[in-house]
Amino acid sequence: MKFAHIADVHLGAKPDSDKPWGKFRDKEIYDTFTAFIDRLEMEPVDFLFITGDLFDHVPSEDEIYAVDKILFKLKNTNIIYITGEADYLKKGAPLWSYAFMSNVYLLNGDEFNRANKSVALEGERPVYADKIIDCVHFEKFKLDIYGICQYSSENQRNDFDTITIHNQSNINILLVHAGGENVEPFAWEEVYRLKDFDYVGMGHIHSYLEKPEYKTYYPGSLEPLSIDEQGKHGYIKGYVDKQIMSAKLVPFSHREYTELDFDVDENTVNSKLVSQIILSCEDNSDNIYKINIRRSKKCYEDFDLSEVEKKYRIMEINGAKGLSVNSSILMLHNNDNILGQHLKKLNGSSAPYKKDAVEVYSSNMVVALWGVDNLELTMMAADEGAAKYAHRSVINNTKAEIEYMQGQIEKNIEKKEDYRQKSEKYEDMTGEINSTNEKINAINLKIDDISFRDSQINRIFELKRLRMVLLFVVPVLVGLVIYVMITVAPAYLNQEFKPWLIRVLIVLLLDAILGFLVYKLYTGTQSHKKVEEHSGNQNKINEYEREREKLIFKLSEYEINNEKHKFFLSEIKKLEQKTEELKKKIRTYNLIVNGGL
Repeated sequence: MKFAHIADVHLGAKPDSDKPWGKFRDKEIYDTFTAFIDRLEMEPVDFLFITGDLFDHVPSEDEIYAVDKILFKLKNTNIIYITGEADYLKKGAPLWSYAFMSNVYLLNGDEFNRANKSVALEGERPVYADKIIDCVHFEKFKLDIYGICQYSSENQRNDFDTITIHNQSNINILLVHAGGENVEPFAWEEVYRLKDFDYVGMGHIHSYLEKPEYKTYYPGSLEPLSIDEQGKHGYIKGYVDKQIMSAKLVPFSHREYTELDFDVDENTVNSKLVSQIILSCEDNSDNIYKINIRRSKKCYEDFDLSEVEKKYRIMEINGAKGLSVNSSILMLHNNDNILGQHLKKLNGSSAPYKKDAVEVYSSNMVVALWGVDNLELTMMAADEGAAKYAHRSVINNTKAEIEYMQGQIEKNIEKKEDYRQKSEKYEDMTGEINSTNEKINAINLKIDDISFRDSQINRIFELKRLRMVLLFVVPVLVGLVIYVMITVAPAYLNQEFKPWLIRVLIVLLLDAILGFLVYKLYTGTQSHKKVEEHSGNQNKINEYEREREKLIFKLSEYEINNEKHKFFLSEIKKLEQKTEELKKKIRTYNLIVNGGL
C-alpha cells in the first residue's frame, strides 16, 4: 500500500515573530499544509500518517473543523493521526469528542468519532488494541497500525517496552511521537528494538532522520520553524508490503533556513563582502539566512551589512563588528605623531559625519600599526616613523575605496538612466486593468445567463410536450370517467357488463394511442426548434468567449506592462538609495583623506 507521512506541522505557530517577515510565517505554515493536501488529492495514497504536533497547541473545535475541511478532500485516503506534546489530548479537549467528516482515525483508544455514521470506515479496532497502544486493522490491506498518543505536554514514561506485535502475518506499522527528554524518552540509538515492524513513523524531531535498516523515519517538520532546522523539509512518500518497504523525503517547504560562512582578512573591503553575500543569497532568495563572518587574526574592520539585511531575510549576523577602538585614548597617547595629529584635525571638523570618520580612521590605523585583538593595546604610543608609514597606507587605501565607490556611483547613474528610459516605454496601466476586468466580469455574467437559459431549454421542451399530450388525452379521460359513472350500474344490472368493459378498454387504448401520436408529432415538429435554440445559445457563448479571450489577452499585456513599469521604478528607487549611501560614505572617507577639511 502507498502512504505519505508528515509530523510536526505546528499549525498556529508564529516563528520569527520579531522579524519583518514573521507576520506572514504562520500563514505560510498553513498554506504549505493545504498545498500538501492538494498534492495528495492529485497523487492519491492509501494512507496518510500524521505523527503528532499537527497543531502548535491544544486545538479548539473551530481549528479542528478548519483542518477537517481540508482533509475532507482526501476521499480515498485513510488518515491516521496521533497527538504530540503540543496538540496533546488534554482532558475535556475538543479532540476527544470531535466528529470528523474526513477519514481520520485518532488513535486514542476511544470510539472513532464520525460526522456521518452511515459511511462505513475501512478500519476497525482489533481486540488487542488498548488505551495506551491503540491499534486499527485494515483487512483489505492485511494491515495493523499501532499508535501512541500524547496525553500531556510532558511524558517521561517510555511505552516502547510494552509494544507487542500480535499478528506477524499482517503488515505492521508503528506511529509514535517520541525522542525528547520529556516526550517518550526513547533513544534513537535503540531503534533496533522496533526492527520487527514493517515501518516505524516517528515525530518530535523537526529535521529528517532515517534508519533504513530498521525501517524507521522522522519526516521532520513540513515547514521549518527555526534557524536550527536547516536542510530540506517536506514529507515522506513510501510503499510497504511484507516483502518491500521504500521511503524517501519529498522536499515541499516554502522556505529553508540556511547558514552561510564567509572568510575575511585584512584585505577584504566592505563592498566586496556585501557582493559575495548577495551572490550567495540570490540563488535562493526565499530562504532565511544566518550569516557568519569568520575573521583572520589581522582583520579588525567593522562590516556594514545593512544592504544585505534590507534585501534578504537575515535571521542573524555573527562577526560583523570588528575592533572597537577608543579614539580619545588613542589620540592622547599619540599626541606627538601623525596619528594623534590627524585625529585631532578630524575631531576639530564641523562636518556632521566626523564621528564616523574618526572611528574608521582609528580602526584602520590600529590594524595597520599593531594588528591588535584587544582594546588595551590602543593605549600604546606608535613610533613616529611607523605612524607615518601606517598613515600613508591608510590614506592610500581610503582613496582606493573612494575611487571604487565613485565607480559604483557612476554605474548606478548609468543603470538609473537606463531604467528611466525603459520605464518611460511602459505606462501605468492600472486604470486599463480595472476597466478590462470589469468588461471580463460583465461578459462572464452574460455567459452565465445564457448557459443557465440554455440548461432550461430541455426542461421547458419536456413541459410543453407534456402539456400538449395532456391537452388531447385528459378530455377523453374525463369523458370516459363520466360515461363509466352513468353506465356502470345499468350495465351490471342488465348483465351487459362484459361488452361495456370492452368498450371502456377500447376507449382507453385509443386514448393512449392518441397520446402517443401527439407525443411523437410534437417531438417531430418541435425538436428542431430546441436544437436551433441550443445552437443559437452556443453561438452566442462562443462569440462572448472569443471576445473574453481578446480581453484576457489585452489584460495580460496591460499587467505585464504595469509590472515592468513598477519594476523599473522600484529599481530606480533602490539605485537612488544605494547611491545616497555611497555618497555619504565617500563624504566620510574624504574627510579622512583631507584631514577634517
